[in-house]
Amino acid sequence: MPLSKPGKIHLQMIEIMKRFPEGVTAGQIRQELEREGLQADEQAHLDRRKRDLPKWFVIGKSRRTQVVNGKKRNVVLYKYIGEREDVADEGNISQKVRAEVIHAAHARCQMCGRSIEAHGITLVVDHKTPRNWGGTNDRSNLWAICEQCNGGKKAYFSSLNVEPEMMKRTMSHESVHVRIGELLKAIGIGKPTPSALLEVVAGQDDWHKRLRELRYPVIGWKIDTRLYKDASGRKQADYVLLEFREWPSNPSQIIREYEKERQKRNSESSDKA
Repeated sequence: MPLSKPGKIHLQMIEIMKRFPEGVTAGQIRQELEREGLQADEQAHLDRRKRDLPKWFVIGKSRRTQVVNGKKRNVVLYKYIGEREDVADEGNISQKVRAEVIHAAHARCQMCGRSIEAHGITLVVDHKTPRNWGGTNDRSNLWAICEQCNGGKKAYFSSLNVEPEMMKRTMSHESVHVRIGELLKAIGIGKPTPSALLEVVAGQDDWHKRLRELRYPVIGWKIDTRLYKDASGRKQADYVLLEFREWPSNPSQIIREYEKERQKRNSESSDKA
């Protein structure tokens, strides 16, 4: 299979990152691309293109608190580090990539948090999104977890009784809103969907906001949140789909327009006050 190459918009995103050496948010990348003439029909594919970048480039990620519209919020900054020496879309994971994944874990399971020194665990390189769900060997889809979590994760995914082909279709949607929604539908009405699974399917850091947006009137889904503590005492959340409607055309665009209108109304109300 021939190796893929970055497209025009991929390269534009990299050039934007280079202009912001301290890091740039996904929203800022979108704004810069719009200034450069990005067409509306291309905007829906930006999340996928951002996820594609680690195929060819080393992209750093960090969290920072910024003031947006007078309010503090946590944002994720993306930073261009360099080109990859070993571009590989498919096939076996190279020893170099395996070493990078293990090293990045700092001797801790990236799923349960246990350490090699304190708990005597053995780390293995695992696909966050299973290969039979459409997951690739891209660095962004790999993490280091202990053998126990790896076995438990496989058993859990198997216990969902979700058809791999259906999951491939779910993961193939460009819209993160549709990916999240289709997963909730796949798990079933009234059944809990764990946060960890939603994060895998969403493929982005602010997936909680994307899920909340499905409750907007323009989408109209009813989703319940169930909080609990796991065996280690950590707070966890499951999400339960109670009711859904058929998808409108281009739901992510409709949600963005709704957000703009809501911000406009709030601003007008604030001015009158």
